[in-house]
Amino acid sequence: MMENMKKILTPKRVLSLIVFILVLIFGFQNMGSVKLSIIFFSLDIPLLILIFAIYIIGVFTGWAVKRSDVKKIVDSAQDETRKELKELQEQLKNK
Repeated sequence: MMENMKKILTPKRVLSLIVFILVLIFGFQNMGSVKLSIIFFSLDIPLLILIFAIYIIGVFTGWAVKRSDVKKIVDSAQDETRKELKELQEQLKNK
């Protein structure tokens, strides 16, 4: 049973839950209305809805840009740098 809890409550999930709770607290403390202007129109919405909408957009963006994708980009850049470094070292040896 304890192993199942460890699998479910990973540090990433605990941190995500803490951030979500903080966003909830922040949102419910800001219940006022704000004017939102988007391109050609504007509307009055509760700040709470705006906070949650921006949070959801951030979560979706984070999910869309997976960590593995970023890791592939970094690995590719490191490989290119290593190749260029080897070429420069060979050029220095040949001089």
